[in-house]
Amino acid sequence: MEFIDQYVQCDKCQNKDFKPIYTFSIRCHGVNFSDELMYDEMRNEIYQCTKCNKTFTKREMKERMNELKSRPE
Repeated sequence: MEFIDQYVQCDKCQNKDFKPIYTFSIRCHGVNFSDELMYDEMRNEIYQCTKCNKTFTKREMKERMNELKSRPE
């Protein structure tokens, strides 16, 4: 069986190398059964092209991977 590697490419510069960038935050909100604030931890994940610095969301990268799967070889 033969293997064919396909790579997601940046649509701006056609580079195939990306680096992950994470942002972390805390969202606080009150609840009606307590005087204490509740905290939700959140993490955003984006990917940045290593050549032109264009960024892509995790959803955009998944969509690009799905496009590669559906391409005829």
